[in-house]
Amino acid sequence: MSPKKKKRAKEIIRMMMGKGTITLSEITQNTNMSLPVATDVVQDLCKMEKLIEVNDIEATGLGRPPVMYKLNPKAGYTIGIDLGRVSTNIIVLDFSQKQIYEKHFHSILSLSTKEAIERIEVEIKTLLDDLKIVKKDLLGIGIALPGLVKGKEGRSNTYLKVKGDTLKNYLEKKLDITIRIEHDVKSMTYGELYYGSLQNQESALFINYGWGLGLGIIIDNKVYYGNDGYSGEFGHIHMVPNGELCYCGKQGCLETLSSGRAIVKKIKEKLNTGSSSMLRSFKPNIDEIDLNDILKASNNGDIFSIEILDEASKYLGIGIAQLINIFNPKLITIGGMFAQVAHYLLDSLKNNAIKHSLIQLNENLEFGISELHNNVASLGVGRLTSIENCANFLE
Repeated sequence: MSPKKKKRAKEIIRMMMGKGTITLSEITQNTNMSLPVATDVVQDLCKMEKLIEVNDIEATGLGRPPVMYKLNPKAGYTIGIDLGRVSTNIIVLDFSQKQIYEKHFHSILSLSTKEAIERIEVEIKTLLDDLKIVKKDLLGIGIALPGLVKGKEGRSNTYLKVKGDTLKNYLEKKLDITIRIEHDVKSMTYGELYYGSLQNQESALFINYGWGLGLGIIIDNKVYYGNDGYSGEFGHIHMVPNGELCYCGKQGCLETLSSGRAIVKKIKEKLNTGSSSMLRSFKPNIDEIDLNDILKASNNGDIFSIEILDEASKYLGIGIAQLINIFNPKLITIGGMFAQVAHYLLDSLKNNAIKHSLIQLNENLEFGISELHNNVASLGVGRLTSIENCANFLE
C-alpha cells in the first residue's frame, strides 16, 4: 500500500472507530474522498481483513440495498492502563473499539519503577493468555499516569521516572510493543470525548475530583494541551493567601482545600480530636482510614463525612467559577472517585460555581457526572493509542 493510500486508509479506519456499520456514501461524506477513491481503499481494507462487508438483511423497499461495512473486531487489539494513585485499571479494546476485558487492583505507584514495570509485564502476559491474543496483533499499549506528564514526548516527570530515557522509549525496548504515555486527566478527558458525556462537544471542561484535582479542556472538540503540554493543573490555582503548604511547594492551593488528599488529612485530624463518625467502626486505627472508606461512609449517610465533603465541594465550586469566567464552557463534567457521591455534592458545587461566576457566562452552562467510573482514563488512553497506531498493520 502506497504512503498516500495508507494515509487514506488510516483516515477511514479512524472515522469508523465506534460507529458500527457504515455505507460507502457515508465514508465519502465523512472523509471528503471521491467515491472511486474511497471504494478502492475500502476494497483493499476488506482484502486485508481490516473491514468486513455486511449484508443489510433489514433493508426494505425496491432496489438493491446499499453495501455496509464495519471494522473487523479481530483485526487488532489495544491495551489501556490507568496507573492511578488509588487503583490500577486495565482494559482491552478490540479493533472496533469495543471493550472486551477489564481488571482493577490497588495502585502500584508506591513501588519502585523496576517493580511497577515488572507488575505491568505480568498483567500484560496474563491478559494476552486469557484472551488468546498474540503480541503481534497489538496496536499498542496506552498508559495513563498522574503528576507532570508530557504525553506526546512519552515522558513522566513524577512517577516511573527512567534515568537517561523517556518512559515510552524504555518500555518499548523492554516490551517490544508500541507505547503511548498520557497524563491521567487528559486520558479521562479523551475517555469522555470518545465514550461519554463530551462526545460532539465543542467547548467543555472535565474535572477530575479524586485524590488530586485536575482539569481537561475541550476546545473545538479537541483536547487542549497548552504550550508545553502541561495544561490543566487546576488543583494548583491560588485560593488562600498564606494558606496551607501544598506538596507542590506553594501555599494556599485549591488542592489543600478540596482534593481527596486534603479531605483524608482533615478527617483524620478531626477524628483524632474526638469527632464521632461511623468511620471508627470501619477501621479502629484512624491512620489506616483512606478515601474509599470516606466515600463508603458518605454513601451510607455518615453526617460527619458528608459535612467534610460538602465544605470541600464549596471551595471546588469557587475554583470552578474561575474556569467558567475564563472558558465560558457549554458543559462541565465531574469525574474521578468523587463521582460516586456526586449526586449530593453536585448541588453545593454547582451553587457556588454559579454564585461566583458572571451570569452572562453561566446562564447556558450545564453540569454532568461521568458515568464511565474507574475505566474512564484507561478507555481514553486506549482509544487514543488505537487512533494513532491503527495503520501500523497496513502494508
